[in-house]
Amino acid sequence: MYELVKTGKTYFLSRPRRFGKSLLVSTLKEIFQGNKKLFKDLYIYDKWDWTKSYPVIHLDLGEINHENPDNLEVSLDFYLDMVAEEYSITLKAPNESMKFAELIKKLHKSFNQKVVVLIDEHDKPMIDNMDDLKIADANRKVLRSFYEILKSNDEHLRFVLITGVSKFAITSIFSGLNNPIDITLDPSFSNICGYTHTDLEDYFKEYIEKLARNESLDYAETLDKINYWYDGYSWDGENRVYNPYSTLLLFKIKEFSNYWFESGTPTVLIESLKKKNNLKPIFEPIRAIKSDFNSFDFNSIKINALLFQTGYLTITEKKSVNGTIEYMLDVPNHEVQESLMNELLTAFTDLSGGELLDLRNEIYKHILNKDSHGLTDVLEEIYNQIPYLLKGDNEGFYHSIFLIILYLFGIEPQGEVQTFTGRIDAVFKIKDQPIITEIKYSKEKSLDLLLNKAFNQIEDRKYYNKYKSKNPIYLALAFTNKDIGCEFRENY
Repeated sequence: MYELVKTGKTYFLSRPRRFGKSLLVSTLKEIFQGNKKLFKDLYIYDKWDWTKSYPVIHLDLGEINHENPDNLEVSLDFYLDMVAEEYSITLKAPNESMKFAELIKKLHKSFNQKVVVLIDEHDKPMIDNMDDLKIADANRKVLRSFYEILKSNDEHLRFVLITGVSKFAITSIFSGLNNPIDITLDPSFSNICGYTHTDLEDYFKEYIEKLARNESLDYAETLDKINYWYDGYSWDGENRVYNPYSTLLLFKIKEFSNYWFESGTPTVLIESLKKKNNLKPIFEPIRAIKSDFNSFDFNSIKINALLFQTGYLTITEKKSVNGTIEYMLDVPNHEVQESLMNELLTAFTDLSGGELLDLRNEIYKHILNKDSHGLTDVLEEIYNQIPYLLKGDNEGFYHSIFLIILYLFGIEPQGEVQTFTGRIDAVFKIKDQPIITEIKYSKEKSLDLLLNKAFNQIEDRKYYNKYKSKNPIYLALAFTNKDIGCEFRENY
């Protein structure tokens, strides 16, 4: 934060929800208002000039009414009046944009110090209305006019930070503003939100020890479990942080659970995944370039950008390839993976948690017993829950749903496993025994033909060679528009 406030002027930071953006903004407010006592024994304490106190306009767009553009304008107008009242200033301008300009100028004049503007959750009036694109776009236009005031009043500003979840800000909202410096992927600020592993051990050791006793684990085992559930977020491919919201609730409740996902249902994300029937990004790492992260067009949301910006994918690797920076994206941790799978299967099938538990016990039994008929019955019960309009007309859809089922039932499959001769659709383990799975779909061919085609592919491409020493089982799955078939084999 010290580097942020001493070196620059206008910044933009994107982070997923519940990641500490509001706390960051509040802390910066206290720094600029000169509240030195709050920072005793911290890094900035003896480096910052605490004799200067700057007037701060702190706007949290998550707190205002944004159901439609009229409510948004009235709420912004009221919010500015409240800020002005704090500083004993009266605003006379007739609308919210002009009031914003008036407030900045009057604060500068009254305090003889340039103004600090901190805008939190800048995109909430749009994101919360993504189910009605007319309202979302109308709100965007209101905010665009509002933020343009920052450009025309640059001479009165000491520092500006704008935070949010999405990055459509830079292109479609702030085009009238001198482009803020986007520090979202800047390695210098990769750990500005979230807890590092060092933070965890330095500041939460007592809580980790209590959790260890509660879990009947030793200290190292408990750290490993916390890491598995909540670590893994990265914005530079090197530095990783724990989700702060989930970590704090873990220490408070002393129980591992999906706290972050339960704090808000990602409706836009789930609906987009259902609409596009493309679940590949949540099953295997995907490659991206920097421009992919900036996309958030109302009418054509790119699913990879949406998954990254909302925190369901994170950067696992960053490298330069022929002069272009490439990023590898993957699901950050167990909490996100399990929660997303659960939400997706519920969204696609409408099965309850209790029904899923019963089916889990059944599917384990049938796979262990290599019971083709029993497994077919369970899969039919699940797939037949999917509404007709949601059903995909391609092999990838049935492949994705099968992988979701395995994840939810505690079986972690590998999708699209590379071999020397091709790619296996899925490999998963039951009691350390690999099950090599090939999936086929056709509108017209019979189930028997599809099953034979799957086994022939396994044999022709010698998929078994990679797992020969581990005594693998072979599973063929066949789907038509109406029927499901499966068959186990043990030898080739």
